[in-house]
Amino acid sequence: MKSTPWITSKRSHWMVFLLALGIRLWSVAESSNVDPAFAFPIVDEQTNVDQARGFLSDGPGHGAPYWKPPGYPALLALIALPWGEIGTAGHGVPTSYAWAVKILQCILDACSALMIVKIAAATAGRVAALLSGLLYAIAAMPVYFCSQFLDTTLFSFLMLLSVFLACSAFADRRVIPWIPVGMAIGLACITRATGLPVAAGLVLVAGLQQGTWKLRGMRAGVVAAACAMAMLPIFAVNMKLGHDAVLISSNGGINFYIGNRTGDGIGSDGLTSVATGPRWDQLLEKSDDLRLASERSRRYYNLALQEILAEPGRWLQKMGRKAAALVSARDVPNNKNLIEETQRNRVHWLLSWLPGASGPLMALILAGLLIGTRGLRDDDLPLRVSLLLLALTTWSFFVAGRFRVAILALGCVVAGRGLVTLGLRWRTLLVIVPLLIGVHAIPVPARSLMDGYCIDPVALGYVHEQRGEPDLAAQWYQRSLDQDPGDVRALHNLAHLAQEAGNLPLALERFRSATTTAPDHAPSWNSLGALLVALDPPQALVCFREAVEQDPEYVGAWINLGQFLESGGELHQAQDAYQRARRLEPARAMPPFLEARIQNKLRSPKNAQRLLRMVNPQLLEAGTRELYEQLSEEVRKQLEDVPAPPDTIPQQPESLDDPDPDRPEEQGVVG
Repeated sequence: MKSTPWITSKRSHWMVFLLALGIRLWSVAESSNVDPAFAFPIVDEQTNVDQARGFLSDGPGHGAPYWKPPGYPALLALIALPWGEIGTAGHGVPTSYAWAVKILQCILDACSALMIVKIAAATAGRVAALLSGLLYAIAAMPVYFCSQFLDTTLFSFLMLLSVFLACSAFADRRVIPWIPVGMAIGLACITRATGLPVAAGLVLVAGLQQGTWKLRGMRAGVVAAACAMAMLPIFAVNMKLGHDAVLISSNGGINFYIGNRTGDGIGSDGLTSVATGPRWDQLLEKSDDLRLASERSRRYYNLALQEILAEPGRWLQKMGRKAAALVSARDVPNNKNLIEETQRNRVHWLLSWLPGASGPLMALILAGLLIGTRGLRDDDLPLRVSLLLLALTTWSFFVAGRFRVAILALGCVVAGRGLVTLGLRWRTLLVIVPLLIGVHAIPVPARSLMDGYCIDPVALGYVHEQRGEPDLAAQWYQRSLDQDPGDVRALHNLAHLAQEAGNLPLALERFRSATTTAPDHAPSWNSLGALLVALDPPQALVCFREAVEQDPEYVGAWINLGQFLESGGELHQAQDAYQRARRLEPARAMPPFLEARIQNKLRSPKNAQRLLRMVNPQLLEAGTRELYEQLSEEVRKQLEDVPAPPDTIPQQPESLDDPDPDRPEEQGVVG
């Protein structure tokens, strides 16, 4: 064993770190120019950003019990503190904020490259360390995910930190160095729950280190205790505020079901997730009868096991495809089409031709594993156990692109050691070239899936809407309808595009088509009602009532119903609608303002004043803010018994400029 686990030359450290950082910053700069979703998160990215918004507005209890692990959204919320708020749920974020997040991710991933150098130095020597670090510095997939609002970069960093600390603790022989190991892997678990098996593995590794049985037990105990301490606050929030015994998050069951259920097509191949929309809704319907998140998660685990036992042969075939995908040169897409992304971004295109592309890198990792028994050391155990458990966990669920990144990161150490063992000579090619050909020959995932795949075309269409690109938005919505003619979200959003273009007959036709296609789709009823207010008021009322009947928690529909009733003079019914909206979403400024206006009309200025105190005028649009000031003055005069001009407050409530925060929900979110 070497006298020190560190590389002797600090220049090698800095070279790898700066190379990795430079490539990643260059990639982010390219993405800011060519990625339409750079500041407009979609699907899983949107879920993370909206959770961060919830943390900023409501505190750490927002969303408890947590659907997804809260570690990454919590980091996004911390980064957002200088901005105060980062926009409305479902919308884009300030571009400066997007840059801040992605630069931090570049720094974290460059630190990951540095830790790979240190792990390899401790377990394989100086040359292997340099090669391992350089491989990760030019690794295409880690670079790609630095530009996304996803937990991949943070999870890989924490996983590498855990392994690095465990390797150092394994060489130290004392108990105390194992405490930070437990803390690091605990943080990894609350970032992505698939870290839990690795946490158990590191507890086992600590217990296997040489020493007395008492000493071994103490080492394993401190890792387990430190890990539990890191996860305990999350469990406590889930229990106290979420009223459910969820350890970290409750999406594990549905993800396991997605990766192991029977069926055909996108989302049932065991490789990709499920697109939002009808397919996702069908999955959620399987647990509609259950109240607790933990119960719903267990339901999906049970459903998966039932389908596995019903058709074990088909399930084994699926597991074979997943195993092939795990070592394939082709990265299984997730959220976006990776081929299109590579073609748009010059950095991604360049990296796809270098040894850090997934194909060459996987071939090098496999070569390192094949000869891995040569030169193995005891303090290499944390690396081997972590790599094995990460691979098994990914294989057990589904092999989307982002879940291989941590495996590739740890695999760089194996690849660097393999290159050193084989030596840089022509015979090395006899081992690597067949493996390279093999991983490229694996037909999983199918090229057709990779060429045309996007997890949710409607989400990208909505991005183009927010960017003011209606023609591109319409193309993506139509693409979704081509894949699934029953995608009511695409019909609904195409109708909005027609309405904004002034083509009211087409908008009316599409909204009606949406309500016919999915009679339970409340947003379509709400939008149809808003369009019919001027054309057919009685039918508009029917539509608004249908919207709130289909979704009693639809705040936007309650507001529209209230304004319609108010314009017809039915003040008490309108007040009831506004109260429902206010109680459903207390932080929203519009409902208490509208309810205050009703109280003012009913000559109850004290109640109106009480409601106005609930309103933050800064959350209102400029035009509505002026009406707020007028109403405040009117209430003040009533309290002073001074007659007010009869037309101070407009009598057409439907003309209020309330930004529609309910449209973004049409893009949906997934687990």
